[in-house]
Amino acid sequence: MSESVNAFDTRPETGLETGAGSRRNVFGVVALGGLAGLGLLGRPAHAAVAGGSSGVRRVADRAMDRFDQGWRTGDWEPFLEMLTSRFSFWFPEGQWRGRHEGEAGRRAIAEWARFHGTSGNRVSGERRSTTVLGDRVLYEYDSRGASSSTAGYLNWETIIVQVKGERISALHEYWGNVPPTAN
Repeated sequence: MSESVNAFDTRPETGLETGAGSRRNVFGVVALGGLAGLGLLGRPAHAAVAGGSSGVRRVADRAMDRFDQGWRTGDWEPFLEMLTSRFSFWFPEGQWRGRHEGEAGRRAIAEWARFHGTSGNRVSGERRSTTVLGDRVLYEYDSRGASSSTAGYLNWETIIVQVKGERISALHEYWGNVPPTAN
């Protein structure tokens, strides 16, 4: 019987799992390859934002605070003001499912936000972690419905935003519970 292996385990290795083909090393390489494939590694180092990674984090947090406020109140305009005119919006489900790029991406996220604002959809999300990756910031959320129209919503999401200057140029959302339910 073998022990479960966690690629992010920081315990000292015992010597039994250190070979090039060990499950820990293989999984670590696969995880890094996956991040590289998503374009999250090897990005230019914060050149577009004054203040380096702290500047990237500051701009992204300001945008995501406004994103959270949009979900709580239905007022998405402060969030939309943070977006560049050419925008990358990726969404996993529903009317806005897919990859929307450029001016069409900017229109798609504005339609998405305004739909949720006017339909009364409210969601309460708890940020579980935040990670800066070059000019991108990855947010992990646990979210629940907070209105009668979203009462059954229960999900965990990963949202990646890309920072350009004092704005964000991308929001890519991934779900851990598809479709989101109360289960």
